[in-house]
Amino acid sequence: FEVSVKDENVEEDSSTVQEKSFENVSMKKFKCNFCEYCTSRNDHLKNHVKRIHEKLKNYKCDYCDHKTARNCDLKQHIETKHLGIKKHKCTQCDYQASQKFKLKHHINGVHLGIKDHKCTHCDYETTEQATLKRHVNSIHLNIKNHKCTLCDFQTSQKRNLRVHIDGVHLGIKNHKCNQCEYQATEKSNLKQHINGVHLGIKNHKCSYCDYHATQKSKLKIHVESVHLHIKIINVGTVTIKQIDLEILNNI
Repeated sequence: FEVSVKDENVEEDSSTVQEKSFENVSMKKFKCNFCEYCTSRNDHLKNHVKRIHEKLKNYKCDYCDHKTARNCDLKQHIETKHLGIKKHKCTQCDYQASQKFKLKHHINGVHLGIKDHKCTHCDYETTEQATLKRHVNSIHLNIKNHKCTLCDFQTSQKRNLRVHIDGVHLGIKNHKCNQCEYQATEKSNLKQHINGVHLGIKNHKCSYCDYHATQKSKLKIHVESVHLHIKIINVGTVTIKQIDLEILNNI
């Protein structure tokens, strides 16, 4: 049995588990000294060690500071981030993805309702482990490592920082409403605007009163401020929520 490989830089999944699945178990004679990874090819083992353990990133993007360990990953980065190429299209909606696994997560979460990763602190569910981790760090641990150099804005995600800079400091708002003068930096914000303002769709209902909101975050703010009487206290760069325990116990 032979595995024919045309290009040594052929695209491989970043997950070690998925890398293993492409090879016959009986042929995995090359074992990593640092973890349990095994492979049938010595060059695959070398690439694994360089990428996973030595963290070598020899391929640099010509458009930004991004670096990667594999040429195929760099190509994918350029196509996704700089060229906007999204080859994988959903057959049920307008969603497009640059990677096949992202399309699969979209279909599972949006169309099939499959969300295997659940938060232990709240009712949040998602299709990806990485997304759940970002949720916990941002919402429950309040970890915000990405800071704006132009103001005091902080966020847990690099993407949110980029959106903040584009919208607030650079005034870049590419998504425009066709019914009014509203403009947004993100397509999702424009969709929420159209649903709430023009279509009157408010799916998030308060369980204590008749209040409805277009966004879950706005409903949360309403409940905390109106029903729980939570006071926001800023101590330096740390935000503290002070809860009225007497009111909380009576709910």
